[in-house]
Amino acid sequence: MKKNIIYILTIVILQAACKKEAIICDSTTELTDAKNTVDPGAIGSKLLMDSLATHPELQVYQTHSNQYGWVAKCNIFYKGLKFFQNVFYYHGTGNTIVSYDTLDFSKVNFSLVPTLKFEDAVHIAKQEMNFSKTCISYRLGFYASTKNIGNTMKRQTYKLVWKIQGNNGYPYVYVDANTGQVLEKFDGLVQ
Repeated sequence: MKKNIIYILTIVILQAACKKEAIICDSTTELTDAKNTVDPGAIGSKLLMDSLATHPELQVYQTHSNQYGWVAKCNIFYKGLKFFQNVFYYHGTGNTIVSYDTLDFSKVNFSLVPTLKFEDAVHIAKQEMNFSKTCISYRLGFYASTKNIGNTMKRQTYKLVWKIQGNNGYPYVYVDANTGQVLEKFDGLVQ
């Protein structure tokens, strides 16, 4: 009998210890970060540093190097707004640097002022996705409305959107910043 009580108490204590507290967020947070999130100087390439100095619209968020060379992955910004689905890659070795795309902002030939307020976009996103267990962040940026053509900026067309997202980027909903149309959503779970 004493063993049963100890066993039951152990289970109750373990269950109580494993329960996560609910995340309570009373407000939303605007994401505005555009500075490098990793140190591009760690690669040791003067060519990369020189190129980044002439391209303030790039934000290095990941680097990798090995005996064959290095790679720097960059987010792309235009007038402070992020291109959500495009990544700019630098590849290099000792004395060379290569990029397989060009920064082409000519497709952004529309107003950068949204007609839909972020509060309305958050409301729309909450109707599409469950954000009850996460804090909500939002950011105004560009959504590639032309699909299945790769990451090349030259071949894509863009829309101004609000990206509404939870912690760590999931769930997320892209809401057209002018029409309120939901363009894409994902709960973060692989199906």
